Amino acid sequence: MKPLRRLLDFLGLTLPALLLAALVAIVTADVVARNAFAMSILWAQELAVILLGGTVWLGLSGAALQGQLFGISLFVDRLPPRGAFLARLLADLLVLVIAAEVMRAAFAQISTARFTVFLTLGWPKWIMAAILAAGMGLVIVGRLAQMAESLRDRRP
Repeated sequence: MKPLRRLLDFLGLTLPALLLAALVAIVTADVVARNAFAMSILWAQELAVILLGGTVWLGLSGAALQGQLFGISLFVDRLPPRGAFLARLLADLLVLVIAAEVMRAAFAQISTARFTVFLTLGWPKWIMAAILAAGMGLVIVGRLAQMAESLRDRRP
């Protein structure tokens, strides 16, 4: 279970932080280029969109791993222990269903957007949907791992 947890932590916490650092560097370089040289970096905006999507969608899996799904935690933390366990289990099941449906929609987007590309980069636009599907897959795997750990810890 530890190797899986390390992989999930890397993909949900470390990788989004690295993507955010790259995003800040690219946007800063573009702003400096526009102000100092009166010209923009051609691919900066499109790459920033991809990096932002990766940061948000992969970062969502990290937030789920850390138990930081705010609306769920705010509600469940106010319940008595027995009710909290059942409410968290129900919330986890709902998160799994929602993430699965978002993955299904992302796969539908991939199948319909396979021929369109970003203008400057020339990358296919379905890359954004693929990152979304990967993020939701990580949410599902992470929640299942968390559920298994909590059930294991709850057993006498």
